[in-house]
Amino acid sequence: MSRRDTAWLTVGLVWVLAAPLGCSHLLETRSVTRFTGAFEDRDIAALREATTPEFRRRALRDKSAVEAMELLGFPAGEMTVTEVEETSADRRRVKVEFESAGGVKTPLTLELSRDGSSSGWLVDDLLLKQTRRGATVTRSATELMDLLLSVHEFQQAWHSGDRKRLLGSTTDGLSKKLAQMPPPYLAQLATRVAVRDGRTFKSRPRASLDGDTAQVRYNGPEGETVLALKSGPTGWRVDDIVFSSGSAKRQPESVRLLAGVIAHAAGFLDAYKQADRDQLKAHASSVFYSNCLARADLDQVKLPTSAAIDATAEVRLQKTFSDIVIKQPDRLVRLSLEREPASDPGDTSLRGFRVAEVTLVDFGSSQERRLSAVFTAHARMRLFLAAVRQHDLAALRHNSSTDFNNRVWKQLAPGLVPEILGLAFSHETAQVSGTVFQGAITEITITQGERVLTCVLREQNGVLLVDDILVPTTSLPGSLKQQFERLVPVLAFRQAIVSGNAQSAARHSSSDFNRLVWSQAVGNFPAQAGHAARFLVPAVSRMRAIEGDREEVILGDLQFGARVVLVTESGRFRVDDIELFSGEAAPERPTMLKQTLRLEIARPRNRRSAALRNPAAAVPSGPTAR
Repeated sequence: MSRRDTAWLTVGLVWVLAAPLGCSHLLETRSVTRFTGAFEDRDIAALREATTPEFRRRALRDKSAVEAMELLGFPAGEMTVTEVEETSADRRRVKVEFESAGGVKTPLTLELSRDGSSSGWLVDDLLLKQTRRGATVTRSATELMDLLLSVHEFQQAWHSGDRKRLLGSTTDGLSKKLAQMPPPYLAQLATRVAVRDGRTFKSRPRASLDGDTAQVRYNGPEGETVLALKSGPTGWRVDDIVFSSGSAKRQPESVRLLAGVIAHAAGFLDAYKQADRDQLKAHASSVFYSNCLARADLDQVKLPTSAAIDATAEVRLQKTFSDIVIKQPDRLVRLSLEREPASDPGDTSLRGFRVAEVTLVDFGSSQERRLSAVFTAHARMRLFLAAVRQHDLAALRHNSSTDFNNRVWKQLAPGLVPEILGLAFSHETAQVSGTVFQGAITEITITQGERVLTCVLREQNGVLLVDDILVPTTSLPGSLKQQFERLVPVLAFRQAIVSGNAQSAARHSSSDFNRLVWSQAVGNFPAQAGHAARFLVPAVSRMRAIEGDREEVILGDLQFGARVVLVTESGRFRVDDIELFSGEAAPERPTMLKQTLRLEIARPRNRRSAALRNPAAAVPSGPTAR
C-alpha cells in the first residue's frame, strides 16, 4: 500500500504526532509528511509537488535525484515533529525526529516556504549533519544535491562520446587543455573516467563541499577517482580529475597535468611535420630546441602526427618528467618530456612540461635511433644532474642503470640522499668539456667548479642510462658507484644507532654482528652504540680491500674517526665491525665495537644504568690510537 493509498490514515497519524505542538502547525506538519512519504515511495513527481521551485530546479532537476538523495543518509523510521519555528511570515523551520525499529532517534531539520498559489507549505531545503575530519557540520541538502546532480551530468557527458558535451562539463581552464588532446586519446581517456552504463550513483560518489569548491570521490573504472569541482555562474564544473594510486608503485595521476603533457606532445609532432620552428620552440625544451631542432633538417627523420597518440599510446607521468610511447607497426616512438626550469631563481611555481628528446626503436634492426644521437647522452646526463641538485631519489633511479640502482639507489634511504650526494657533487653549474662515444657506452666529462667528473652512460633496453660517475682520486675508488656502494651501509648504520633502532641497524650489519649483538638487543638497545655514532661523522679518507672478501672504510683520521670493516653478504656490503679512533694512547689490542656491545648487553642492568648516567664513560674504553 503506497503513501497515496493511505492518505487519510497519514492525516490521522500526523494529527496524533503533532498534537503536542497544537493545531496551529498542522499544515506545516502535513507538508513535511507529504515530502517524507514521497521520498519513501521514491516518487520523483510527488517530491516535486512537495517542494519549492528553487529546490526542484537545483535538487530535483533529474529523475535520478532520488538515487542521489539516498546517498545523503536521509533517516528512516517513524517520524515525529518536535518543533516548528516561525522564522518569518512566509518561512518555517521544522525539526523532526526519526525513530528506528531499534529505538535510535535521528534528528532532521527542514526549511519550509509558503506556497504563494495555495497558501500551503513547501519544503525548500533540508539541513543535514555530516561528520568531516572529526567535526560535525551542517550542510544544505539543496547544495549537496546540486553538486551530486552536476556530477551525474558530468558522467553523462563523458559517457555520451559527444566531444562538445564532454568539454562543456569542465571549467574553461581544463576544457582548453582537453581540447588540445588528439580526439582518439580523449575518447580513450573518457573510458577511464566515465562509470560503466552511465550509472553515476552506483559508483557511490562521496562529496566534500567547501564554499565554491568541492571534491567528489567515486569508484571509477580504474578504482577510486577524484573530481575537483568549482562553482560558477553556470553551476558546478569539473576543474581536475585525479586517478588515485592503486599501489605504492603508482603515483596519483592528474588529468589536468596529463592533458598538458599530451597537448605539448601533440603540438610538437604537428609542428615537426609542418617544419614550424616557432611552434617547435613552444613545445620543446629550450635546450633541446637550441641544441638540435633550431638548425636541424627535419626531413631526415620522419615522425608520426599527433593522431598517432591514440588509445594504444602509453603515458608515464611523474612529478618532474614524463614519457609518451607511440606504438607503430614497425617501431616505437618515445617522447620524453621534462619540466622547464624557471629563469628567475626566485620563481617557485611549477613550470610546464616540454619535449626534451625523441627516440625511435626499430623492430626489424632492434636498433635505437635518436632524433639527435649526440644530445641523447647529454639530455640524460642533464636529467641525472638535475635529480642530484633536487635530491630527487625517484628521478635518480629513473635515469640510472639497473646495476647502479641495485648497488646504490635502491639501498639508499631518502633521508641520506643530501649527505651522500654532497660528498661528490657541488651546486655549481656543470660545464661539458668532452664527449667520447664507445658503442653502447658514452662518456661525458664535466667540470663543476674545481671538480672534474666523467659521466658514464650505458645502453640498457634501448635507453641510454647513467651507469657510473668516474672521479680522479688516489685514496678512494675512482668510481662513485663503488664509493657509494660502500658508504650507504656505513651511513645507514650510523643513522640507525643514532635513533636507537636495533632492527634498522641489523639490516645493515653482517650475520655475525647480528648474531652476537642485535639479536640480543631486543628491548635493550646498548647505550654505547649511540655514543659511538659521532665517530662515524667525519668524511671518508680511505677505502681499500683487506683480507678475503673484507674491505675497510676509514672515516676521519687517527685523532678522531673510525675504521669500518665491511663484508659482502647476499650481494651487499654490510658492517661487520668498527674500530674507533680518538687520539688517546693505544691499548695492546684495539677495541672493536662489536665485542664492546656484546659485553655491554651481557652485563647486569645496574652497570648499563651507570653508563647512561655518565655518558663520557659510555664511549667504548680505550679507542685505538696509532
